[in-house]
Amino acid sequence: MVYKKILTIIILILATLSCSTEEDIDYTYSIDNVYWSDKIDGNLDGYAQFKRLNFSVYLQEEVTRNVQARIYYKPQDASTFSLYGISPEIEVTGGDFENKLFYSIGAPNKELQRDQYDFSIELYEVNKDRLEAQTDSLSTELFANKFEESGNDNSCFVNFWWSNSYDRDGNTYWRYATMNINVYSTQTFNKKVYIKIFYKKSADETYKLFQAVNEYDVKGELVDTLKYVFGLPELKLTYDQYDFRVEVYRSDIGALVAFKDPEDPLLNDIEFESDEEDSYHYKFSSVWWSNPLDVDGDQYTQFRELNFDVDVEEDEERIVYAKVYYLHPDSTDYTFYDSTANFTIKGTNIIDKFKLGIGTSKTELDSNSYNIMVSIYEIVNISDRSVEATTSGDNDTLLFKQKFETFIQDTLKH
Repeated sequence: MVYKKILTIIILILATLSCSTEEDIDYTYSIDNVYWSDKIDGNLDGYAQFKRLNFSVYLQEEVTRNVQARIYYKPQDASTFSLYGISPEIEVTGGDFENKLFYSIGAPNKELQRDQYDFSIELYEVNKDRLEAQTDSLSTELFANKFEESGNDNSCFVNFWWSNSYDRDGNTYWRYATMNINVYSTQTFNKKVYIKIFYKKSADETYKLFQAVNEYDVKGELVDTLKYVFGLPELKLTYDQYDFRVEVYRSDIGALVAFKDPEDPLLNDIEFESDEEDSYHYKFSSVWWSNPLDVDGDQYTQFRELNFDVDVEEDEERIVYAKVYYLHPDSTDYTFYDSTANFTIKGTNIIDKFKLGIGTSKTELDSNSYNIMVSIYEIVNISDRSVEATTSGDNDTLLFKQKFETFIQDTLKH
């Protein structure tokens, strides 16, 4: 009995030590690829009001860990560093995978008075005090960096918002939305600027240029708002999350004077989808002919009614209309025949069928075999008429090589 108690205690002690050992593993980290980007120096005096400090974290063991970086700074003639800021928590992937991090120096973080500064980076696991890695003391990128406050620089600012977003199917993914950009200055800027707009899928690393905007004047706080539509008709974006970046340059010297990027939530993980994806799914459940008129009995009708039943996946009412086209055997393009009035369909209801006469006195079809096509449209808004479903002789034998002739041809005595 005593032996069993001792054995149980030993097992518990070993289990505790095992857990403690697992938690206290000293993994192998390193910091590399340190560089600066996005320098903003509006008066080109060499002193930046803003720069972004970029670096890569490597973890040798094939595990994932949550880490934070601590950024330190000091005036170059000072003897000790002070904490500038702590990066957000990030999960890094091991196996010597490159985990890219950055931290912004300057507004909206603390602005630095005009001087030259040294920086250093330390890496810690979240909620741990053990130093895991730090930058090399000989890293030239971190020494003698010139900064000044934005008030001493020739500053511009970017105000940004979305408007007129349209999400037809209500799944939070926009079919299109208007990007509004307002560039202003609280100083006597009075310079011409131009803007570059970039976009990418959130999971991608490389941006694509959407548009470079012609230059315009920035004189103060009240300036025109630039508007650009993402999504149709300017740029078709398929179902995904997207990041955006807006850059403002002084036209005379080509210097970056302001930018907005995915650090702003309004430019980060914005959901878009194409017009086809932002739709309710329609289909033709059935197509048939009725009331044929063939006086001479040669199977070429002078008139028939084309009937169709259209369904929509949601059990809701939709107001739609149909357009009918015909394809002459000597042609490669369909010709518009007629359009129906608006009619209402609901879900898969079988009593909401509609019909249209073909061979009316309004538009007779000369004796021949025609392919017929029907397209269903929903009126989305004043300017948007969206094709929802189409069927034709290409996929339905009841619409393939249908024989028609005119009234005269059908009643002519042979």
